[in-house]
Amino acid sequence: MPIRKLPDMVHLIRKLLFFFLLLAGFGIANAGARPTALAFYYGANPPWGELQAFDVVVVDPGHVPEPQTVAAPHTRLVAYVALGEVQPSRPYSAGIPAAWLVGENKDWGSRVIDQARPEWQAFFVDNVIAPLWQKGYRSFFLDTLDSYHLVAKTPEARALQEAGMVATIELLKQRFPEAKLIFNRGFEILPKVHRHVEMVVAESLFQGYNAGKQVYTEVSASDREWLLGQLQRAQKDYQLAAAAIDYVPAANRELARKTAQRIQDLGLLAWVATPDLASVGVGNIEVMPRKVLIIHSKVQSEYHLRWAEAVRIGSLPLNYLGYAPEFVDIDHLPQAILVGRYAGVVVWLDDHVAPAEQSKLSEWLMPQVRDKLPLALVKAPDFLLQGDIGKLLGIRWGNSDNIGNPMPKIVQQSPIMGFETQVRADLAAFMAISPADGEPLLTIQRGEHKEVGAAFTPWGGYVLDSFFAIVLPGQNGDRWVIDPFAFFKKALRLPDMPVPDVTTETGRRMLMIHMDGDGFVSRSELPGNPFAGEVVLQRVAKKYPLPMTLSVIEAELSPTGLYPSLSKEAEKIAREIYKLPNVAMASHSYSHPFVWRKASTSDDTSGYNLRLPGYQFNLEREVTGSIRYIETRLAPPGKKVEAFLWTGDCIPGNDAVQAVKNAGVINMNGGDSVATRSNPSLTQIEGFGVPRASGMHVYAPNQNENVYTNNWTGPFYGFDRVIETFELTETPRRLKPINIYFHTYITTKAGGMRSLDKVFDYALAQETTPVQIADYARKVEDFQNLSIAKTASGWRIRGTGHLRTLRIPNRLGQPQLAASEAVAGFSEGKEESYVHLSGNWAELALGSVRSTQPRLVSANARIDQFTQSAKSLQWHLKGYVPLKFRLADVEGCQIRIAGRAIHPTKTAGPFSDFEVKTHVAIPLEAICR
Repeated sequence: MPIRKLPDMVHLIRKLLFFFLLLAGFGIANAGARPTALAFYYGANPPWGELQAFDVVVVDPGHVPEPQTVAAPHTRLVAYVALGEVQPSRPYSAGIPAAWLVGENKDWGSRVIDQARPEWQAFFVDNVIAPLWQKGYRSFFLDTLDSYHLVAKTPEARALQEAGMVATIELLKQRFPEAKLIFNRGFEILPKVHRHVEMVVAESLFQGYNAGKQVYTEVSASDREWLLGQLQRAQKDYQLAAAAIDYVPAANRELARKTAQRIQDLGLLAWVATPDLASVGVGNIEVMPRKVLIIHSKVQSEYHLRWAEAVRIGSLPLNYLGYAPEFVDIDHLPQAILVGRYAGVVVWLDDHVAPAEQSKLSEWLMPQVRDKLPLALVKAPDFLLQGDIGKLLGIRWGNSDNIGNPMPKIVQQSPIMGFETQVRADLAAFMAISPADGEPLLTIQRGEHKEVGAAFTPWGGYVLDSFFAIVLPGQNGDRWVIDPFAFFKKALRLPDMPVPDVTTETGRRMLMIHMDGDGFVSRSELPGNPFAGEVVLQRVAKKYPLPMTLSVIEAELSPTGLYPSLSKEAEKIAREIYKLPNVAMASHSYSHPFVWRKASTSDDTSGYNLRLPGYQFNLEREVTGSIRYIETRLAPPGKKVEAFLWTGDCIPGNDAVQAVKNAGVINMNGGDSVATRSNPSLTQIEGFGVPRASGMHVYAPNQNENVYTNNWTGPFYGFDRVIETFELTETPRRLKPINIYFHTYITTKAGGMRSLDKVFDYALAQETTPVQIADYARKVEDFQNLSIAKTASGWRIRGTGHLRTLRIPNRLGQPQLAASEAVAGFSEGKEESYVHLSGNWAELALGSVRSTQPRLVSANARIDQFTQSAKSLQWHLKGYVPLKFRLADVEGCQIRIAGRAIHPTKTAGPFSDFEVKTHVAIPLEAICR
């Protein structure tokens, strides 16, 4: 019989009860809590950034050989194991005697195992479970528990198979008492083993898949009623969690959402994905994919990727929108299902593509378009607008062979066109094309023919070469023709969501300072001609008690380096610098490679690094060796190097990034963010860095005095123009923190020193949160894989170990602090708010009503911990400078630090400002009536 539709009120009550059960009873996945969201991913290279949003993730252990190295703190990995069948590809299959195999599952190409054999029971525990336990798995998803029905056709035969499975599970729990078990069905044996089971899962409650016919199916009402009854029995009689897995095509994401909601409405956990379970589906939460796949032209080497236009000017707008670009060329196109894993695909080709590669890319794109993965064509190439792919995209071509010479004219233009420079109709590049459907952004008429130069379409959007970004004549740089923020957001259908922000800490723009060690032993023109390093000690490190990271080049200071006669005095100065509590230590390498590509790949490294007699470039020596030198000869006891600052061209290869990672420090430098009033284009501001296989190459937020002084040829006071960069990266969008980045040699010139003081004076006049560069670089690393998921009540954020700020469009709603978890406050702006998180996860609730709960608005320190109760709120603040903070709606509250009452220095409306001399507040309390 079909399930009757519940009356609306009963239906609503049921949903609310289930929701409150989730909030109150399930909690974050841990040893004693039930999961609120689970996922299944059996494919290779699981997308850990997305999967960490779930409490429980079932994986194929063949694709995750070392679970402890990839599992996120709040995500428990569960190993898939088949009890009733074996695939020939499994490593243990060769050890199973043929006599134990009693049937075949032709739909899946597997063999059915005789469960009644005692030898199999021991084999399963010893050869399937034990190796996985040894690798770190503590939870197991037991599949194919009903496969015996394929061979056992009598009640007696079925009873024998069931008894065998019960014996296997009893043996498993005897050997591994702490093992958590999830059943796929297994309803027949639950009465005997339910005490060993954590959850029961069943496939195909509403939507299924026929593997034999390879077709998606809708489950009949009678089958659904039976299956639902079994799941509800497990919940009611055995108090087990219950879940349903349904299958829908990747292209039908809306059906997946609706199906997941139907499952949840019945009080079950949900997972709706493709039948191979190798895609990121929809469950009780829906992860917002934060990676954008950018397909670029093939580059000569990994080092040349840095200059690809997609990297150089394309990263910034996507980063600002909250997305991490992932760059691949045509030879490395991923073959997995991309829906749910990527927010979209951008094709951005700089060079000519060979015919074979054209065909390869076109064929690869067609299933992505059919799966409805958003696609943006930047500088849309002709071959993707023609042929079968062009037809699929709905591109219409007019016959422009005999147009003649009428001049093109613009007849329609969207406001997002002409962003930094006006649109110019290009006579030579005119193509009579238009989309069959969509929103034209630019229409150019030439005679009777029209060219739609850019458009949003049902599949995404495109923009032709002439109307994306242009290169200005001479040395004037590039300019955006189209608004890249608006284009990518709408073409890729990027939703409004909380955006991880690396520019801001606790509501204030970050201030960071770092120095490349070049010229440490150069003599300054200041009175007395001191070493440049001595000027840094007295006029920078001691004068400005701000957190700063100062590096040295070993070969400049070491007694075995370039200047042995100066080493004793130089090392003494460095030791005095590194004794200062506000100074973090960094290495600027051993020999200062000028061109990393050539230094690391050439047998003759002369000219590619400092000329050290007898030295041949060695990556280990440059990184680990220079760090060891600083820590053993220059550092005070117990102080460690925090960063490695790239030298020269600042374009390391993956091997160098890996070497720094192995050394346990962060890497930074590179990127050319140098926008000024004379060249104010966003094309002059780069993204956060370049992803490498081993980790992120983190760019410096802006550049040093070298680029503001014409390669240190003058004017030597030119570094004060970096203030223009600070201002241009603050409004109308905060794109970067303030980064005072200089070389030691800036102190050798009076003009250089004056400009540095001016820059410090500017920074000190701003409301900032000072941080070390390691703090910033770790935020950039977090940004790449932090997960954001839509929940029934708002948003789930995970992976915020160092990145603790979310930027939220106000149109999404106001933060509801009482209904949120690990949300310590927010700073509200006209169009967006900065929300402060207090841990590596958060549950954020938003609503239409402005919160009047006492809150932390901003501080010049990091929030290490936050707790709240009915009568008080507590924040643990930790900063590098005397604390300044702003609270809101604390009228009638007593504000205390470590139990001592403090009073505001200023009040204005709902805001109260406080200042204290300490750098740490443990705890800062608001005790309210």
